[in-house]
Amino acid sequence: MKDFSLLFSALFKNSFRFDATKAKGQKKWTMILLYGFVALCCLPMLALVAYMLYELGILAVQADATVGFLTCIFGVTQVITLMFGLATVLNTIYFSKDNEMLLAYPIKPQTIFAVKLLFVYMIELISSFALSVFTVIPFAIGAQLPFSIGLVFSFFILPILPLFLATILAIPLMYGMSFLKNKGVFSSIIYVLFATVLFVAYFMVINSLSMSEESVDMAQILIALADQANAIANVLLPDKFLALSMVGGSFGSATLNFAYALLCDVALFAFAYFISSFVYRRSVSKQLETPKSNANKKQKYETTNKIFAIIKKDFFEIIRYPALAFYCLFEIIIGPVFMLIIGLNMSSMLQVEIQEVGMSFVDIMAQVPDLVALVLICITCFMVFSTNYTATTAFTRENRNFYLLKVLPIDYQKVVDAKALLAFIVNEIGVVVMLVLAYFIMHVPVLSVLISLVVCSIIGLVFAYLQVYLDMRSPKLNWDNISAGLKNNPSSLFSLLLAVAVLAILIGLFVLFSLAQIAIIMYIYFVVICLISLVAFFAARNVAIKNAHYLIENTNI
Repeated sequence: MKDFSLLFSALFKNSFRFDATKAKGQKKWTMILLYGFVALCCLPMLALVAYMLYELGILAVQADATVGFLTCIFGVTQVITLMFGLATVLNTIYFSKDNEMLLAYPIKPQTIFAVKLLFVYMIELISSFALSVFTVIPFAIGAQLPFSIGLVFSFFILPILPLFLATILAIPLMYGMSFLKNKGVFSSIIYVLFATVLFVAYFMVINSLSMSEESVDMAQILIALADQANAIANVLLPDKFLALSMVGGSFGSATLNFAYALLCDVALFAFAYFISSFVYRRSVSKQLETPKSNANKKQKYETTNKIFAIIKKDFFEIIRYPALAFYCLFEIIIGPVFMLIIGLNMSSMLQVEIQEVGMSFVDIMAQVPDLVALVLICITCFMVFSTNYTATTAFTRENRNFYLLKVLPIDYQKVVDAKALLAFIVNEIGVVVMLVLAYFIMHVPVLSVLISLVVCSIIGLVFAYLQVYLDMRSPKLNWDNISAGLKNNPSSLFSLLLAVAVLAILIGLFVLFSLAQIAIIMYIYFVVICLISLVAFFAARNVAIKNAHYLIENTNI
């Protein structure tokens, strides 16, 4: 028991330790304030979700489906917890860098696994409680549920079911990732293709759940939703028992239903614990084995352009590691997938004639190519440029090899240009694929596609240099695994804010130019946007190159 408590305390403190300064001694309070600002920006959306669930609670009482709806809310909360908890299980239990050190200690592997599993439970407990504040509690208030033992303890047992599923799903994922480990480009291709299929499946499911075009009476919708909620509740028995313990009744019945829910969850947890503990003991030691290296492989040396050499080195480094490849190529996945789903969703109505105007949707787009181009540009800026992690991790992914940039006989200007050019190439791939899909699936006018391509290419240069400069100012170095190093990168957050600012400028100028009500004025608008973007590009490149020497030389690992 002493080993358990000491190990858990060390793991907990190490994971939530707050480093007040960077390597250069600069305070991190600016990033804390920035994350706080983003959290405040999310509060209106969370407040809207809470209000909708409050209204749903009122409707649930009218439809006599309080238990069903509450069970579904529990289920949705657990699914979101599972999405984040699955990665936590993999990174904490199976692929943690401390496994090699812990296995050398005189501590039983069962104890190590139990400590890590408890730590994962604590993480899921925090996320589940945060979700419940905006989901379960507003619904309970709207449904006028009495204060009960189920409401008090539901926060503690809601993470158990996601933890059970995460530990079970982590086993095949762990074996799959172990098989692809050290497979180089092959594993990266499989990883990216799998992620693409997963995103397509996700959007297709969301699209299938959309409401039909026919008008339906709200009472019929409520009855249909109540029937679906009750059917789901009959499947999620632990959540149903928990919901029954919260919906009125005597104290004895509430306690009995809560005991049923707790018993089901504990049984599932025990099953997951024994299965995962067995797999942990058999697999962790194998994963820590050092792969054989081919020392006799013939080496080939050749000279090349320095900028091209840096681009080639970065590219092969990205595709060599699956997690890094997925992260840096994310924009090539999410942008085209989003355009594909939107196109498939609109394909049925593109050729349908709209009676009010006597034209089809395709004909309407042909009449307003400038507006269509603006929409394409805005979608591209938000879906592609803001997620260009190739640029936002330009120096972060160097990790402990960052010092090589200081000793190599290469001008820092060439380093910045090479990293920005690689990011621009990735940008262009995402832009071209999106526009091709827009042309062939949504039948967007050729003029709109060409305008979007030119404008997006110039804006992409601005984003590439600004994102590289932001990462150069504050690279996240000295990380142990790719996920820890690249996630929550400060420059990624700045990129999202930058995309929002660009959208505001694009839409604001479009509205101002449209006030002139002259046909040619809209093409002048795109010329002005290109000129502004070119000026911004030269300014961003000048700032990045001018500060490169100082920033790189004064950044330590």
